[in-house]
Amino acid sequence: MICCVTGHRPEGFPFIRNEAEQKYIEYLTALSITIEALIQEGYDHFITGMAGGADLDFARLVLQHKSTYPHIILEAALPYPNRSHKHIRDTAIERSSVLARCDHVQEVSPSYHQGCMQKRNIFMVNKSDLVLAIWNGTEKGGTWNTIRYARRQGKTIRYVFLA
Repeated sequence: MICCVTGHRPEGFPFIRNEAEQKYIEYLTALSITIEALIQEGYDHFITGMAGGADLDFARLVLQHKSTYPHIILEAALPYPNRSHKHIRDTAIERSSVLARCDHVQEVSPSYHQGCMQKRNIFMVNKSDLVLAIWNGTEKGGTWNTIRYARRQGKTIRYVFLA
């Protein structure tokens, strides 16, 4: 079974994404427990959109779980090739490291265009049995649009709430 993730970029988090920050540690722990539960339920293919924040946190944790469950697959769904050129250096380095360890990489659009991020999100939802939403409760932006699209498609949605 296939699970994709949608979630906020760092500016959408109600806490600092820092390994020393208690709220961030609690969030990563909850996310890891959720991924473990999904694996136990039979999910073995995970898709990340590779954006900074929730997408990369999810991808890093799926990769950690691969040491225990080598059969699981991590797929990167890129909105367009060479996406990292628009992002800060640290995120680009983290993204490159994760991308190198993905089992599959899918470039959804051949080049950047307005709407290519949403096209990527639609691709992920359509391919998935379950959408894992890492959500702060805000009803605007890409994460909210993806949740609404998944609901319209009748997809199962599981939430990790950012508080």
